[in-house]
Amino acid sequence: MTQTIIGVFHTFQDAELAQTRLEAKGIARSDMRVHANDERSTMSTDTTVDDPVVRPAGEVHEGAMARIEHFFKNLFGDSERPEEIGHYQEAVRRGGALLSVDAVNESETERVRDALYAAGAIDIDSRVAQWRNTGYTGYDRNAPDYTADQIAEERKAFPVVQESLEIGKRSVQTGGVRVYSRLTETPVSESVSLREEHANIERRPVDRPATAADLREGFVEIKETAEEAVVAKTARVVEEVVVGKEASSRTETVTDTVRGTQVDVERTPGSRDASVDVPSTKKTTPE
Repeated sequence: MTQTIIGVFHTFQDAELAQTRLEAKGIARSDMRVHANDERSTMSTDTTVDDPVVRPAGEVHEGAMARIEHFFKNLFGDSERPEEIGHYQEAVRRGGALLSVDAVNESETERVRDALYAAGAIDIDSRVAQWRNTGYTGYDRNAPDYTADQIAEERKAFPVVQESLEIGKRSVQTGGVRVYSRLTETPVSESVSLREEHANIERRPVDRPATAADLREGFVEIKETAEEAVVAKTARVVEEVVVGKEASSRTETVTDTVRGTQVDVERTPGSRDASVDVPSTKKTTPE
């Protein structure tokens, strides 16, 4: 069974662009229609595929909205239509555009729905919630189209900004160690005992008769000796200084402040000009 999927877009050009994108994805152009009021020039346009109608600005609103009424009547018949249909008509009244696509089966329905959102279709429920904050209670066919200034005012955007904190790492030089090897001289003092031998000559007075042994020649040699200190040096390695690096890790908590903007919506009371009469035939659909 054929199903009709409707996407809401900000402008007629957005809906046309979405139509082109869907056609590139295999959706037949004959299965798509664009409904809109193009009020950006002196002419307004109510467009359906292969049947563009351009009328003077003074005549277009009634014709365009009547064609949209007829479009929804064909979909739902003469029975009471859901309230949501009025929301789609209200979107057109506020300068938006509708793109309707006929899908022949459930698989194509899902493909079309995804394609519409990918092309920038508006979430109508969210948009209606915004309208209700400004007093919207339902579509009123007697209400005039939005002017270009009203459209621009309603679509004024306030960016919501949120900073994020990104923590990175970098290597910095925190110092270092230089190791030098140099020759040192340290005075030392050691005590050593040295032995010496000296010749000792002693003369003693003697009074005795001389013998033949006493009258011969001879000699005796005595050598004197002495010890002296001998210095010898030996070098031994008593310590090693090993130079290297070791890594360690630590956890540091970074505390900072991120900035952002918050958009608050405040509803202000309306005012009614006492000189303007409200027709008694005007009906408003309850919220």
